[in-house]
Amino acid sequence: MIGILFLVIALGIGGKFYMDRKKVDDLYRHGFSLLEEQIATYIVEHYAGVSKVEFSPIYVDWSIDTIETVPVIYDQSGNRAILGGNIRSQNISFSGFGVPTGFYALEFNYSGKQIIYLGASRDGGEIDVSTENRLPEEAKLSKSTRIDNNIEALVADNQLQGVVKNAVGSPDAEIIYNVKIIRGEVDDEWQ
Repeated sequence: MIGILFLVIALGIGGKFYMDRKKVDDLYRHGFSLLEEQIATYIVEHYAGVSKVEFSPIYVDWSIDTIETVPVIYDQSGNRAILGGNIRSQNISFSGFGVPTGFYALEFNYSGKQIIYLGASRDGGEIDVSTENRLPEEAKLSKSTRIDNNIEALVADNQLQGVVKNAVGSPDAEIIYNVKIIRGEVDDEWQ
C-alpha cells in the first residue's frame, strides 16, 4: 500500500514538472517565433544579396542566464555568416539574440498569461506582442543599428560578399525558422 502511495505521489510530482516545463517551453517558442520573424523580415527587406536567413534552435543556458537563437545569413555565393558573437579580425563582439537582449519581457503575469514584449519596434520602443501569432506591422523594424553594424562588420571581414543595404532587399530569400528547444550551450555548428 505504501509503495502504491509513493508511486502515485511520484507520478503527480513528475506530471506537474512536465506540465510546468511545457508551459515555459510554449512561452519560449511563441516569443522566439516572433523575434525570429522580426530579425528575418528586417534583413530581407533591407539587404540585397541575401539568399537565405536561417535560425539555430533556441538554446536555454541557465549557467550563463541566457536564452538565445543564432541567426545565420547566406549570401548569393553560398557564404555563411553568423550574427552575434565575435569577429576576431576586427576585435569586435556583438551581442546575441534572445534573453537578455531582444526581449523587453518574456515571462508570465500573476495569472499565468504570457507576457511577450519585443525590445524594439517600428517606432524604436518595446512592443507588446503577447497575443500575436504573426509579427504585426508595428513590430517590424524600420531601422536596427545593431543588425546593420553586425552585417557591415561581416561584409568588411569578407564573411559575406555582395550583401548591401538598400530599399529593394532580398524578397526571394529563403527563411528557415527554428523553435526547437535545447537546454545547454550553443552547439559548435552555430558559433
